[in-house]
Amino acid sequence: MMVRTVLLAGCLFCLSPAVVQAGMPSVSLDLTQVAQLRLQSISFFLMVLLLSAFILKLCWNLLAKDFSKLPRISYKGALGVSVLWGLMFLFVLTMISGARELLTPGAWEKTGRTYQLVEDPSPDVAQSAESGASVDERRRKLGELRSALFMHVATHQGKFPDKADETTFADEFWLQPGPLQVKYGYVSGTKKADPPVPLAFEQAIYGDDQQLILFTDGAIKVLPTPKAQDVLNGK
Repeated sequence: MMVRTVLLAGCLFCLSPAVVQAGMPSVSLDLTQVAQLRLQSISFFLMVLLLSAFILKLCWNLLAKDFSKLPRISYKGALGVSVLWGLMFLFVLTMISGARELLTPGAWEKTGRTYQLVEDPSPDVAQSAESGASVDERRRKLGELRSALFMHVATHQGKFPDKADETTFADEFWLQPGPLQVKYGYVSGTKKADPPVPLAFEQAIYGDDQQLILFTDGAIKVLPTPKAQDVLNGK
């Protein structure tokens, strides 16, 4: 009798309509879209790091079964090795990026999270040469060529190149600032830094009656065009 009563009460309870409240409260973080993307990136990086350490531990200990001299590694050790390898690869990639920027200065620009080559501006034929760069910009650009030439000296037994086409750095170093894409002149022949002699010079295309000359001691001088021609001709 008691069992029947309990079953009947259970059926009535299940068939009776009632409002049921279910679910769990959720806590939402008021983060910006950028912060959410960064949090997702960090979470993905940590997941890949932990998974890589686990895979490294399995592979290492699997090899340790065949090579008795190879010690077994714990998960903590595998995690440390993974972090160390990651830092090493990051250092190598940073060195590659730095070398790329030194060889081609200003040739790359950041677009989002990546870099792309800067498109060379098409020369405007109607634009005159007199609307070129300022003296400060011309001096800075010639200074970049000086750095490249002295780097060549440091790697070629202290000797300057006999000709401009014997250099190993990028051709962008030889381009003068301005829309005409004119190359610097180079004084061919064997040169020594003592006494200093002209090493490279800019072409007189700016219309300001001035020329910049780079000497073998590293000095950059701004001379009037007639005086610069006399110096280049050895007078």
